[in-house]
Amino acid sequence: MIKKLLLLSASVFIFSAASAQKGTNAIQVGARVAFPTEKLNDIVNTGFGGSLKGIYGVGGKSSPHQVTLEAGYNRFGLKDLPDGASGSYSAIPIYTGYRYLFGKVILDTQAGISINRASGKSASGVKASGSQTAFGWAVGAGYMINQIELGVKYQSSDVSDDIYDIKFVGIRVGYNFAL
Repeated sequence: MIKKLLLLSASVFIFSAASAQKGTNAIQVGARVAFPTEKLNDIVNTGFGGSLKGIYGVGGKSSPHQVTLEAGYNRFGLKDLPDGASGSYSAIPIYTGYRYLFGKVILDTQAGISINRASGKSASGVKASGSQTAFGWAVGAGYMINQIELGVKYQSSDVSDDIYDIKFVGIRVGYNFAL
């Protein structure tokens, strides 16, 4: 399943990059504050993350259509641990997506894989960790001010084992480097 999803994502990316020769292209470096939702909110604190996104214009210089490829990292510290213990949840999303520009307003949808990890260390030094790769998706909206993008994004990776479900709302800022 993961190989098929990666092959599909790579195909969309290659086709879009080939079609994007006349569009507006950029590389975006972003940072976010991530607020956990649903079950994740019960066990983790507010998280932080960053991302690198390729943005490829499709359909000409003034076209509002863009295709994206994004990789990121998000980390959440665990709540209510005994003294001396530590732990975290993290997610590494690798998503392809589509953006539509309404002037300075952006609507963004993405899908791909998310590598989700839970790890911890007891007060006595015993370590435990586990990870799982799952389908992930995100939807967001943003606003452009010159090369700076301000936005909000809901991200989810649904897996069969709830321990690895990572769902959050991120408030993000990104800087676009035009290509």
